[in-house]
Amino acid sequence: MDLLVADYVCIAVAVLFCVLGVFRGFSGSLAFFVACGAAGTAALFLWPHTLTVTGVLWLRGVGVALAALLMFGIVRITVKKTVKKLLDQPADSLFGLVLGVVISALLLAGWAYSGIYLEYSVLVRRFAAVLPAV
Repeated sequence: MDLLVADYVCIAVAVLFCVLGVFRGFSGSLAFFVACGAAGTAALFLWPHTLTVTGVLWLRGVGVALAALLMFGIVRITVKKTVKKLLDQPADSLFGLVLGVVISALLLAGWAYSGIYLEYSVLVRRFAAVLPAV
């Protein structure tokens, strides 16, 4: 099987997530991914509401960015401290590795389900072939 450039990028991202999971642990990795989702959701919902406050584009962007950063920080600290109390080493590192594998597989599944640019990756095409249709 000949891999394409996008396949090597997918493999590098998966390895990066796994290594970060081992060193950060489950608590740090889970906190990061949950906080990224919370910050993105906050920005998505706040953007239309900032139009009622001001029409200046850069001011809206700065306000939403600051709110998203604040949300990221609060959620990350809360999740990390909560999960850290539940897990000790080495379970934290091992579950962090597993979380890295799961997040990588979810990213591949998301790309495969999207059906966009499947011709750039052999791995995603093979992943899409075994996934059930939605």
